[in-house]
Amino acid sequence: MTLPHDDEHITDAEIIDEVIAAKTTAEEMKRRRDAPKILALPPNILLVAIVTGLVLNWLFPFSFGHMWGGAGLMILGLSIGLIFWCKKLFDEVGTAIRPDLPTTAIITEGPYKYSRNPIYLAFLFGFAGLAMLADAPIMLLLLVPLWYVLDRHVIQPEEDYLAEKFGGTYIEYMGMTNRWMGVKQDFFS
Repeated sequence: MTLPHDDEHITDAEIIDEVIAAKTTAEEMKRRRDAPKILALPPNILLVAIVTGLVLNWLFPFSFGHMWGGAGLMILGLSIGLIFWCKKLFDEVGTAIRPDLPTTAIITEGPYKYSRNPIYLAFLFGFAGLAMLADAPIMLLLLVPLWYVLDRHVIQPEEDYLAEKFGGTYIEYMGMTNRWMGVKQDFFS
């Protein structure tokens, strides 16, 4: 809030507007702190990997042959379907899908029964499917760096945040479900 000079006249409405703006900013700052400190939004990381892979494939052309396009399209389609399924689950429990926003619930149903990170798994499979569809095999060389960035600079901070926020509930879930894929033995006991 700015203070008026002696010769300025300020109305009550202007004071109220300033107070509301300051309160909104404080609430936004608090909301942003209640989130993991990730490198960047995961779709942005994926987009950088896609663009980098396509540019590398353009600079160093190599071909699978077009016979892989159909399989790539199928993998890409299944990956997009998995992302939409996960988004539906987030909406049903009323929590944010974006990792830079506060999490209000832990999802353990559907694909989250088999992976703590099915969306990021879908990103990796979708990336591979897109490489096959675009006949850009050089893109596949970026799968390992993409996995590493997601695993260390997005998932690890997210899991640290969730373990701190939800304590034993999330730690128990971590003990039952793998980070990437597969069900641990004691999940069905």
